[in-house]
Amino acid sequence: MTFLNLSAVNLSQGILIDSLKGVKKRIRDRFIARSTIRAYALAMIWSPMEIMVGIVVDATGVSYLSYLPWLLLVSFTVLILDLQMEKNAFQSIPYKGYEIGDGYQAKKKIYLKMFKLLMILGLFLAAVMITSEWLQFSFILAVTLVIFPFSFVWAFFMKKVFLFLRIGYKTWRQKTNHLQNFFVLFISLSLFSKSLNQTEALTWIQYLFTVFKEYPVIILGLILFTYIGLGLLGVHPIATVGVLLEILQPLFEVFNPMGIGVMLIVGALATASSGTYGIVVTLTSINTQQNPYAITVTNLPFTLIFGSIGIVTAYFLL
Repeated sequence: MTFLNLSAVNLSQGILIDSLKGVKKRIRDRFIARSTIRAYALAMIWSPMEIMVGIVVDATGVSYLSYLPWLLLVSFTVLILDLQMEKNAFQSIPYKGYEIGDGYQAKKKIYLKMFKLLMILGLFLAAVMITSEWLQFSFILAVTLVIFPFSFVWAFFMKKVFLFLRIGYKTWRQKTNHLQNFFVLFISLSLFSKSLNQTEALTWIQYLFTVFKEYPVIILGLILFTYIGLGLLGVHPIATVGVLLEILQPLFEVFNPMGIGVMLIVGALATASSGTYGIVVTLTSINTQQNPYAITVTNLPFTLIFGSIGIVTAYFLL
């Protein structure tokens, strides 16, 4: 699961910065901003570890397993399109990589590790779904409860229990003492979304969506551009989805909640690739020492393509 979160962004960017030293900084920064951030967004739209996925699953009441094939379809469709476009953009740039003694053996090891990673992910998803169904817990709570025992059992099979406990305790102690920002974020988010629900402002915003209830494509487009617009103003997608769920709740009786849910997830993670004040963009800006607005401009076309594929998929499900 490490490779489906922020640590993968930091790790991959560090490797790319080191291995692309012979490439012009402008080209290197553009390549890193495109490849790593987009890969993060494409992986996180179907990851059970992503908070946006958990929020939407619980809010819509639709099973995660029902969402999973559609989110994977969106992810791989956008991946294929993006690979083709990036190939055309960068194929003319010369690059000399490191020499590998035995290419076949190196690839074999990589494929084996990828297979193990997919197997671990599959087992983790199965454990989460069984726990959720058996104990009647929400999806987010099931993920939270399963993470530690699952990791402990896997460390046992790897014969690294003591290493896991030592590093895990050290990391837990360090990270727990720096959670105050997230605490403030979620408390203010809760107050904001609940207070907004009691004001006329929600009615005005809701009117914009209900007036187009005969045109679901426009509603799906409004969801995407709400994420993009508020993201450029510095509003986190978690806060945006809290507002959108309040607004869209009445439409769950008109449309299939899964269609709206897919768009809420895709819109949030598509915006993560271009949100100027987002965590991933900020992290990339620090690592590559480039203006975050430059990263936004670079990835905004990808966000629109990503969101458009999401709109098509969601419309099919409505």
